[in-house]
This record gives sequence, C-alpha cells and structure tokens, in this order.
Amino acid sequence: MKLGPVEGTPEEVNNFFQNNGLNPLDYFEKPEKQLSKVWLILPCVIFVVCLSVLSFVGELTEKVKLFIFLIGFGAGAWAAVCVHIRFKSAWGAGSIILASLLIMLVAFGVLQPAQLLEHIKVEK
Repeated sequence: MKLGPVEGTPEEVNNFFQNNGLNPLDYFEKPEKQLSKVWLILPCVIFVVCLSVLSFVGELTEKVKLFIFLIGFGAGAWAAVCVHIRFKSAWGAGSIILASLLIMLVAFGVLQPAQLLEHIKVEK
C-alpha cells in the first residue's frame, strides 16, 4: 500500500499515523455512492410515455392533455435533477430542462416545430 511518501502494509501505514499522532480518518474519505441508473431511466421512460400519448392520442380533453403535459415536464425536471446529482453538471441539467420543456410544448400543440426553429434562430 502506498500513500504519498508512506509505503508499506496497511498495518505499517496505520502504525505510522498512530505513532505521529495523526488520525487516518482525517486523510481518507469514503467515496460517495453514485446515484443508481434506475433514477435516470425511470423519468426518461415516463417522459417518453407522456410524449407519445400527447403526440399520438387525439381524443383527449384539454384537462387530461394538460395533466399529461405536467407529468411529462415533471419527469424531464426529475431527469435533470438526477443528471445534476450523478454527473455534477449544471449545464447538462439546464439543457435537459429546456429541451424537455420545448419538446413537451410541441407535443402539447402550443408550438409548431417550424416556430421552434424560428425562436432558436432569433435568440442566437
């Protein structure tokens, strides 16, 4: 086992710390447990199901469509939070929230894909 300039068996390294009045727990950290992949996959599945229902099922009332839209956007936000927790990426999380909102707005019928492209060109 090697730790910086200290090399030896685990007992020797532990004795080195104890003989010098050091606490090994001050120097070693347990690695953080990663977020399970299930927490990333589940919101994506919910998002795709909501997107499919909004896109392909035509005989829904406006209240049901709004409810499905909110569930789908909530799933997108949930996925963004999970990406932020697992990968520590604020840009990735923000991109996922923006993309899920725009995709759900197109599926809900508020925006047309052509309008979406115009909004993107105007912002740049």
